[in-house]
Amino acid sequence: MSRFARLLVAVGATLCFLGRLHATGYYGPDVYLDEGGKNVDGSPEFYWGLEVRRLAKEFHPPEKRVVSEKAEKKGDEETSEKNDAESGTQEADFKDFDAALKEGRIKPVDPANATQQHKDARIMIMGSSPLPPEFDSEFADYHRGAWAFHNEKWDEAGKAWEDLLKRPEQDRHYRAVWAAFMLGKLALKTKDYPTAAKWFERTREFAKGEFADSLGLAAESYGWEGRAEWKQEHREQAAPLFLTQLALGDPSAVVSLKALVPDREPVEGMLNYGPELDERNAWSDEQKKEEEQKEMSKLKSAAQDPLLRRLVTVHILATATSPDLYPSDSEAAPVNRCARWLDIIKQANLGRIEDAEYLGWVAYNNGDYKSAAHWLELSKGDTAAALWLRAKLQRRAGKLAEAAKTMAQAVESLRTAPAYTPSGGTDEKWTEYDYFPEGPDWGWGQSAHGDLGGLRLARGDFVQALDTLFKGHLWNDAAFVAERVLTTKELKQYVDALPETPPPKEGEDYNAKLRYLLGRRLVREHRYAEAGPYMSPPYDKVLEKYVKALKDGPNEKLSKTERAHAWFTAAWLARYDGMELMGTEVAPDAFVDSGEFEFPDLAKQRGSGFYQQVSYDIDGNEKKKNVPIALKASQKEIQRLTANKIEPDIRFHYRLIAGALAIKAAALLPDNSEELADVINQAGLWVKDRDENTGNRYYQIIDHRCAKTKIGQADTATHWFVDQSGPWSTAEEEAYRAMHKELEPNRSGE
Repeated sequence: MSRFARLLVAVGATLCFLGRLHATGYYGPDVYLDEGGKNVDGSPEFYWGLEVRRLAKEFHPPEKRVVSEKAEKKGDEETSEKNDAESGTQEADFKDFDAALKEGRIKPVDPANATQQHKDARIMIMGSSPLPPEFDSEFADYHRGAWAFHNEKWDEAGKAWEDLLKRPEQDRHYRAVWAAFMLGKLALKTKDYPTAAKWFERTREFAKGEFADSLGLAAESYGWEGRAEWKQEHREQAAPLFLTQLALGDPSAVVSLKALVPDREPVEGMLNYGPELDERNAWSDEQKKEEEQKEMSKLKSAAQDPLLRRLVTVHILATATSPDLYPSDSEAAPVNRCARWLDIIKQANLGRIEDAEYLGWVAYNNGDYKSAAHWLELSKGDTAAALWLRAKLQRRAGKLAEAAKTMAQAVESLRTAPAYTPSGGTDEKWTEYDYFPEGPDWGWGQSAHGDLGGLRLARGDFVQALDTLFKGHLWNDAAFVAERVLTTKELKQYVDALPETPPPKEGEDYNAKLRYLLGRRLVREHRYAEAGPYMSPPYDKVLEKYVKALKDGPNEKLSKTERAHAWFTAAWLARYDGMELMGTEVAPDAFVDSGEFEFPDLAKQRGSGFYQQVSYDIDGNEKKKNVPIALKASQKEIQRLTANKIEPDIRFHYRLIAGALAIKAAALLPDNSEELADVINQAGLWVKDRDENTGNRYYQIIDHRCAKTKIGQADTATHWFVDQSGPWSTAEEEAYRAMHKELEPNRSGE
């Protein structure tokens, strides 16, 4: 589900419609607690890859998957022979032949010549020219079959491999497994699916019988046998085969398993194992009705099978979306997959339901909380998914303390439970299905931490809320709590207690980011001496120059001109390094995105009790509506939000600070001097787009004190500030560039 899809989820009821969503083209900031914290009441985003890996944990095949260093991912229609060089087949062939010679399994008169013949034949398999003569052995039989297979001489290929398998056991030690495997693929090519399934099964039997399996074909055979069973509509037989394939570490099974879901919509450009989208769109109404009936029949059959039932359930959870915002008049009403599946399950009248909590999530997704509680009661109740669902229901019932406690158990279970722990440990990442993905979507772990962090925030457990959001990789939410909810003392204690760890090899160093956030907050509170150690270089040095200028400005031992220079230097640094010196990580300044986007203001939402919902009518006209927040703030939190208010609470707030500092410089300069006009004009340019009233006040100073200057006359002519440099702004610009060149020699031009 995309970020846009999540924004459409209504509080308390995500309807499970089958429909495409319109992309917005928007890649702005993600904040889990945005829109009144409704994610804490909504359903998390389930991940198909994560869930099928959970199911695969129940399978423990004895085979081991072999992956060559040279191997590349193979498409379903590619054969081992078509990828000789890439897959390592050729290398394995050479090694096996050498081993057979050393073991005395083959005894050519001239071993060197036989070895060369073997290599020559192997290399020519991918061509159309006849193979050169070889020493008679299982290897030569296999080569003849492989060459014929490549050249689509199916009968010839089958005979060569069957002849190989007729040899005495001791004479086919190295190629019995290979031959059986390729006979299975040959049967698939010729659409003899029952025979294909038998040959893949025999592949594993041969491997268990101590025949050599240098390519790990016994492990690979599960997926191919699953394909053969699927081709025969034997979904019940294919499911455990694909899950075993996944348990062996073959990620292609993640896609194959989708083929077993009867009501899965085809995705353009993806392998769909069925009629493509264009073909479906061309169906007549009668054909569509016929396909719907077949689909219902398959769904009812799937409901009776424990594995298929679980697969359909998690697929619905992983793909359920809100309906299309702008359906065309010709489109039929979307199907509510949640409601349909729950109805089918109910009609099945099953005595025992595995993963009943997942059916509870389907009901929760559909806004049927009573049924969600019913399915939860039928579950074991101690899985991560069950605990999470219980926390959601407790939260909806107003039991905030119980919900937070249960959600904490769910997060711990997700972190440690074998079902969600990769084989290499909790630090290992799944392939493309990351527990904490770095991207526009929240992973399973992030959503769980977001829910727990939100509950702890609502309960007033503020430091725990920060800790949960921070460890849950929800940086934007953690930053809000750090900047606006925690006291500076609490934040400093938390930051100082962070373990000293080396920066990560990839991605951002969030410990360093939090330290820097604290440094900028201390600057905003004028606690400059404390801020320095937390600032990121070179802004610790820039801060020193800023602080010196702030001290020199009011120093009456200096001349008025020197003091004015100091105030203007401070103003210049506040304007052009203000984001790095004192900018807020999230709203209003959005340092996290370099100020590119106007950030969601959680403090405003939680303080007012409302958030602004933006929608668009069919003509694209924007509509705004105030909606009560779901996750309400306590009075204690509201008091803290007020105490920690940003002054001024306006986007790029440091520009107004810069303007105010420039006006202090102006107070020390004589009327109608070019220096005075330059300073005030610059101040006006900095604030005019942020606060028009302040801009007007500065313009009045120009009008009263600088009317005879060049810049003053230019301002008067345009009735506003002009983009024009004067003597002091030119000097400050040069000094600023020189400073950064010294501090950051590799810095690009401004």
